Amino acid sequence: MTVTADPTAYGQVWAGRYDEWFDDRDSPADLVAFVDRFARDRSVLELGVGTGRVALPLARAGYRVHGVDASGEMLARLARKPGGDRVARTEADMSDFALGERFGVVTCLFSSLFLLPDQEAQIRCLATAARHTLPGGVVIIEGFVLNPQRWNNGRSVDTTDAGVSTGVLHRAAQTIETMRLDLDGDTVAVRRNRLRWVLPAELDLMARLAGLELVHRAQSLSGEPYTDDSDNQVSVYVRPATD
Repeated sequence: MTVTADPTAYGQVWAGRYDEWFDDRDSPADLVAFVDRFARDRSVLELGVGTGRVALPLARAGYRVHGVDASGEMLARLARKPGGDRVARTEADMSDFALGERFGVVTCLFSSLFLLPDQEAQIRCLATAARHTLPGGVVIIEGFVLNPQRWNNGRSVDTTDAGVSTGVLHRAAQTIETMRLDLDGDTVAVRRNRLRWVLPAELDLMARLAGLELVHRAQSLSGEPYTDDSDNQVSVYVRPATD
């Protein structure tokens, strides 16, 4: 199973069912409270904004929100939603763009950083995030934490409500390739994905290269403590006020 790294492919494959499967992943109240805790300015830039699962609650809470996504399909769905006109939208590769303004908070959530093809692209993304952050502002990155026990000889199989999902783990390359088979009416839809996972220690180092300093790590946007058993992490990095 080989998946081509294409920044526009995720939206082409997943946009039609994204809200149905993931819209309730986080409590809107929890994610707003998490951002409120660290925000020093009521402006947010979201990398990988998708269909607005995070951006819309933040806009309703009074934040000025700008979303960047490589998928025109995702951005179009965001624009059609109630309140979508309150979120500024830019179609671009989140690893390399320039908006000409800075924000108090920059977010990249739900393992969106892992959709970038390799370490170099991820480093560029964090550097781009830092350039768009106000001095004293924060960059919030969320990603899963790989659990090797989930994998059997580098393979995994999970059932879903409408089908089955398989995965192949390449530990040397730090990549996971997945294929999800779902019944869409009378047809079977095949959805492929590729992730380049990063452990927290590597993420911290990449953030340091971008001039960012770790100030907090939690298990989720609900704020649970990050522990040895955590399978997810939310890292908060500050851009020094003297920068």
